[in-house]
Amino acid sequence: KKELQTTHNTVLEKFGKLKDALYAERSKAELAEQRANRAEELAGKGSFNPHTTRVLHLQHNPLTEALKQEVAVLKRQLQAATTSATKEKQPLAGMVGNDVDPNKLHQRLKQSFKEQIGRFREGVYLMTGFKIDMIPGPDDRPKFKVRSVFAEQEQDHLMFQWPADKNVDSLDLLGTELAKSLTTTPSYEFISRFHSLPAFLASVQLSLFEKQTMM
Repeated sequence: KKELQTTHNTVLEKFGKLKDALYAERSKAELAEQRANRAEELAGKGSFNPHTTRVLHLQHNPLTEALKQEVAVLKRQLQAATTSATKEKQPLAGMVGNDVDPNKLHQRLKQSFKEQIGRFREGVYLMTGFKIDMIPGPDDRPKFKVRSVFAEQEQDHLMFQWPADKNVDSLDLLGTELAKSLTTTPSYEFISRFHSLPAFLASVQLSLFEKQTMM
């Protein structure tokens, strides 16, 4: 009975920790969703004005989904352990072993998150022709390195940074070599005149595509 109770307590403890992690990730996802919705409210559709910016965001947080799956596994194990404790059966050491091992659980979560983020990035690349890498920055202001499939040179890229303002409706364009060369092109008017980052990127992509097909 003592060994069974220990096993039961272990499952309860790990279930509680994983549930807390799920709630924390859910709160982060809800905050990100609120920020994205705020940006979309400011954006508008089809018109070009200082508030026209559309935001692409994850509908489902991959890490939250992975945590939900692990919580479901632990719930089933907890129910099984509770049932066995009531019937005074043998400890469920074999079942608890691998699935609840903290290190293996952590690795599964990391792998699941990596795979889903990788698929999301590949989908963005296939749909838009842009490969986007996020680079962590200070004060919760990451940078985004954007490379086009139609770039003339492999090192050509644009760099954007999350602005310091609380009410975000666009990103700051940094001065890379490609960005400097684009300031004299019609594409740049979509930023300087219309303040529309999506229109600017679409124009840049179309311009690069035309250069590739005309070569």
